[in-house]
Amino acid sequence: MMILLKKKVKYILLLLSICTFSNSNAMSLEEYISIYNPQEAERIANAIIDSSNRNHIDPKFVTAVFELESGFHNNAVSSAGALGIAQLMPETAAYLQADPYNIESNIDGGVRYLKEMKDLWSDKGIYVYNYALASYNAGAGNLANGIPTYTYDYINTVHALYEKIDRTVTVENVSNHNTIYTKKILLSKLKQLRERRSK
Repeated sequence: MMILLKKKVKYILLLLSICTFSNSNAMSLEEYISIYNPQEAERIANAIIDSSNRNHIDPKFVTAVFELESGFHNNAVSSAGALGIAQLMPETAAYLQADPYNIESNIDGGVRYLKEMKDLWSDKGIYVYNYALASYNAGAGNLANGIPTYTYDYINTVHALYEKIDRTVTVENVSNHNTIYTKKILLSKLKQLRERRSK
């Protein structure tokens, strides 16, 4: 009995040391964002975490989307006219009652819009995040016949960014239910979706 207990204790200590080592190189969300925008990193990180918690969505997912959209710069303007960190089109910002020129309002609008797109496609099972991302990128009205192929690169890039962020960033003060966005959900079946659409 004592030998079994010692083995369990050794196993637990080994797991703890692995977990401690694997997180020793982790950075905060603010530190990660400061790589791209050191002047406003704290403000952006706090806004992402706060809005993600309020809207029950994974802040690492939000971070991946906003990194791709704007590199965390609120002065970013796309060729199509999308504005700010979340790259909200003026009509979308008006619909969301978000001020695209205010960092917190732009981020909150983007998070709420991502949540709305996720909820819109909640019947898509494991594809829900793919549909949400395609809708965010191309507009929900363009998904009547499935995910447009021209959004695949966008979806794949968000997936790659999410994996990088998930490996390197620790987000404090996040509700457990916000971390439902996992590698298995995002793109595990994108290849099958492509094959199904090509038939």
